[in-house]
Amino acid sequence: MSEQITGVKGAELKLAVVKVPGGHKIELLEYLAPADHKKDAHLRPCDVGHVHVALTVENLEPLLEKIAASGWKAAGNPQTINYGPNAGKRVIYVRDPDGTTVEFMEMPKN
Repeated sequence: MSEQITGVKGAELKLAVVKVPGGHKIELLEYLAPADHKKDAHLRPCDVGHVHVALTVENLEPLLEKIAASGWKAAGNPQTINYGPNAGKRVIYVRDPDGTTVEFMEMPKN
């Protein structure tokens, strides 16, 4: 069935669904097959086809320590946004071992 849904011949998937408040769900997929799938496309955030997930967190510091110990890599350093609708948020992009970008945002302390 995965092949018919995704259009990828021989597709086999591992799926996890994370339920969040408000009835929202986040679906996470890992392709187990086909064996010849690309492991890392080396796309930059500005490249066509790049996607990322943004998650809000309470405190970036302990998370950054776990990221460093896990094999994930920060793309830069945490930055506080000074203007616009996200003013006050502290953000960082990290890449998992497969090259997937995840953005973590610490909300401003009021």
